[in-house]
Amino acid sequence: MSDFIGDLDTLAATVRRTAQQEALAKEADAHRRAETIVAEAEAEARRLHDEIVTKARARVEEERRQRQAQAALAAQREYLTAREALLDRVWQAAEAHLRALPDTPDYLEILRRLVWHAVGTLGPGRLTLAADPKGHALLTLDRLSGWSQAASDRFGAPVAFERAPNPAPTWGGLVVTHADGRRLVDATFPTRLALARDELRSSISALLVAS
Repeated sequence: MSDFIGDLDTLAATVRRTAQQEALAKEADAHRRAETIVAEAEAEARRLHDEIVTKARARVEEERRQRQAQAALAAQREYLTAREALLDRVWQAAEAHLRALPDTPDYLEILRRLVWHAVGTLGPGRLTLAADPKGHALLTLDRLSGWSQAASDRFGAPVAFERAPNPAPTWGGLVVTHADGRRLVDATFPTRLALARDELRSSISALLVAS
């Protein structure tokens, strides 16, 4: 009987040890799982943090680029506005100066220089001159005869100027047409002023950049 009781005690002790071992194993396993879950949660938190920071930085950089682009566009618009305003003022002053020339004593000499320039472009020959109404009246037969002789001497070939029947529809300068009818030089003030506008725009652009 005592042996049986001893066996029961041994069995109970074995059961208790087994239960304790299983409990300890389960506790250790639960602890490991908890540590794994915590580690995964921390890793996910770091990943989310890094993702949020990266996206925030990207948004900040994009906003910075947009602000820079907007500032550059505003500066470009301001530059173009200033350039055109200055160009308009210079243009108006130049046009006012040219419009006053037909009423000055120097206008005849200005016409002669324009005619000489036209001969250099068209070459010698018979050339018809049509000036603005005031200039046209200055192109008398005697004056054109003298110019023809002087131009022939200068260019080394016969040059004959004649006045067109009607003035040119312009407020200054003249149009010179070659006898072949295919070539002409438009030396009117409006045309020369228009041709100078692009060059003037480049000069003003350089001036604005330098300032």
